[in-house]
Amino acid sequence: MVLPGEQDLAARILAKTNEYLDFPSVVGHETPFLDHLARDFSGLGLAPERRPNLCVMDTGREGPVFIAHVDRHGAVIAADGAAIYAANAVKNEKYGEDAPASEVLAGRVNERYAGEEVFAYDRKTGGRLAYGDVASASLDGEGRIVLTVRGLPPLQPGTPLSFARALDRSANGRVSGQLDNPVSVAVLRVAAEFGLGGIIVLTAEEEIGRSAGHFLSWANGALRSRKDLVVLDTSPFEDSAAMLAGAVILRRRDASASFSETMVARVERAAAASGAPVIFKDAFIEAENAARARRGQPSKGVGLTELGKITALSRGAFTGATLQVPTVNYHSNQESTSPRALVAMLKATLAV
Repeated sequence: MVLPGEQDLAARILAKTNEYLDFPSVVGHETPFLDHLARDFSGLGLAPERRPNLCVMDTGREGPVFIAHVDRHGAVIAADGAAIYAANAVKNEKYGEDAPASEVLAGRVNERYAGEEVFAYDRKTGGRLAYGDVASASLDGEGRIVLTVRGLPPLQPGTPLSFARALDRSANGRVSGQLDNPVSVAVLRVAAEFGLGGIIVLTAEEEIGRSAGHFLSWANGALRSRKDLVVLDTSPFEDSAAMLAGAVILRRRDASASFSETMVARVERAAAASGAPVIFKDAFIEAENAARARRGQPSKGVGLTELGKITALSRGAFTGATLQVPTVNYHSNQESTSPRALVAMLKATLAV
């Protein structure tokens, strides 16, 4: 199938991303968005399989297993009525991890989300219940990150709060919003329109490290060992050079595991065929750490990915490569990338 021009492809990806941002998907409460995605992909003639924490589509054509997570950050109403940062609340209340948050994380949450509009929604249907505005976020005496939200009426415990920001296309060739990770799902949806082959698996609860287990609970029964996973996501950078260059971000490893050399090389060839610059994030961080060591600064971690967790948990039975779009302002509602980078990600996905 002949692809449209880059401007048309970018417009299609952005339209889908904006549509997806309208559906709430707070970590641990992704049902409305997964249900919408099942309906949306069925419009392409696919037959989505909806399982708890997953939506799976087999295109009926040969190809890799493409994975993207659908959950986003937000808050959840606790038994005492407090709005607790969802990544904190779901770990403790749903999974009993007894994982108190830190002052450092609370400070980051406050910096990222103070002043943002939120809405409460029905966790089964996604119907909106009430709006409010985040005044601040802080750590309480129980080790919870509590968001102070003005304007909300009393809500039932367990009610999720989603951020309400839509996609912003006005910032000097950038696009911004809560991109992590509806933008990757949008790329897969548009790629499926243009004949993407393989299996698409959309996962929940990546932001609390549970998506790898959800994927493997399905894959261990549905697939034999696969070394051709391609996991799509955003990748944070401190400056905009990579995104403005339209780069594709790959990895040979993360802090959990090394990836399939064969599949990484395959994705690298696909990215090169798309004409995009290729940056290996692990090598990028290693070079940065060498420079930091010369300046006497502490080193940075190489990072964690969904693929790393899948590879480690399955002891290498399931592995593959990552395919990421570079962004700045990571994990905020102003996370930004460029249309050029999104088109490169789409072309690389199709070329795999």
